[in-house]
Amino acid sequence: MYILSRDRLNMDLDRACLELMIKLLEIDQDYSAHQDQLTPKEVEKVKEKIRKLCETVHNKHLDLENITTGHLAMETLLSLTSKRAGDWFKEELRLLGGLDHIVDKVKEYVQNLSQEDDKENLVVSLWGAERCLRVLESVTVQNPENQAYLIAYKESQLIVSSARALRYCEDMIQRYSRSLNNSSLSLSGAALPHCSFSNVGKAVEDCMRAVIGVLLNLTHDNEWGSTKTGEQEQLTVTALNCVLRVPRFIPQEQRFDVRVLGLGLLINLVEYSSRNRHCLVDMEYLMDDSFLEDSLLQPADPTGAETANAPPPAAAESQGDDPVKPKPSGALAALVQFLLERERAAILAEAKTDDLISEAPKPALDKSGEWKETSGEIQWVAAEPNDNQTETNEDEKKEEEEEELDLNKALQHSGKHMEDSIVASYTALLLGCLCQGSQINLTTVRQHLPKGDFSIMTEMLKKFLSFMNLTCAMGTTGQKSITRVIEYLEHC
Repeated sequence: MYILSRDRLNMDLDRACLELMIKLLEIDQDYSAHQDQLTPKEVEKVKEKIRKLCETVHNKHLDLENITTGHLAMETLLSLTSKRAGDWFKEELRLLGGLDHIVDKVKEYVQNLSQEDDKENLVVSLWGAERCLRVLESVTVQNPENQAYLIAYKESQLIVSSARALRYCEDMIQRYSRSLNNSSLSLSGAALPHCSFSNVGKAVEDCMRAVIGVLLNLTHDNEWGSTKTGEQEQLTVTALNCVLRVPRFIPQEQRFDVRVLGLGLLINLVEYSSRNRHCLVDMEYLMDDSFLEDSLLQPADPTGAETANAPPPAAAESQGDDPVKPKPSGALAALVQFLLERERAAILAEAKTDDLISEAPKPALDKSGEWKETSGEIQWVAAEPNDNQTETNEDEKKEEEEEELDLNKALQHSGKHMEDSIVASYTALLLGCLCQGSQINLTTVRQHLPKGDFSIMTEMLKKFLSFMNLTCAMGTTGQKSITRVIEYLEHC
């Protein structure tokens, strides 16, 4: 079954196969308990046959030196479930106990994250946790039954493990930042080892996104899930750090995803839970003048450890030896500053795109020939090749390459504008949720907005709502939340 699961064309999976895999998971993985059935020599012979068979397929996640029935069954289950998310499968996986095994495996992997000295095992644990969490993310999308089951299972064990994993990832992302070394090759051009600095950083990033994805599903329109998640130690401040601090330590192309995931989780946490709203609003947050601006962010020292309550690295030093101290502030002020920063970045990207489009050169006239009248007919006569013609062709080719380069730049700036606009809109929605029903929060946000005007937030949310109406089905809960926030802010 494991070999069949590696076949991407094999898409058949019925209840009997699923039930068999889950039963195999429950088999004692220690072969010493079955000495009366097989001798050690026979067991080793069977393992050797399995190793040779597994070497013929993609087996990156399989430990060939420690093969057991349970290990093969779990790898098969994860491989097959990652490809399927039908309603019947989600239900059967829960009813047959498959979710229990996956959640228990997540707990085991997360516990191993504290053993950071062994980098190879650390990467294995991060990858393992990420794979299990991807499956859980898939089976909880728009599935209230699985969501409720996982929230209740063993006193919210999945939420506890996920919150713990997120704290580990936030801490490690600073020490293994790929922005310091974004190449997977060494200086000599050879591939870096399995447990290299770069591999650890990528594993941490992937695991972090998977953790937030699961928590997003468990807290979406779910007051119980939001409350349980918000109760976890430092979960709220960790989610806020994923928006404001973590992006500086990851590659540029990954920052948008992490920011949107973090903002989505914060919105879910505060939308239906007054406790979570108070926890976020009452939080003290230290910030300096540069930690929100991408262009000013520099990779941090990988040996240092930054916590939510520790001041970020100072951007500059004042005259003398005294560094510029970060300004103490609340989470609301930090989010408003972040909103304004993203809005300015979006405007700047839009302006650069417009400049590139307006400066686009007009197509040059075709000088490869000319129209001539011959025998009463007008025909195109190609010019005879000469040195000047060759130079002209080279110039035209160079101009075409420059035009293509300008087009790519325009597309990049356009994509950057869209990303910054979406992040700013999510931030505005989060602030709107915090303002609803709280005059104190409303006043605090107003004090930090230019001229105390909420129009910057409402205009942003209206554009975002129009975008959602074009790309999503009408009447979703997200659109209703945005509409409710817009109406509230317009009457303030």
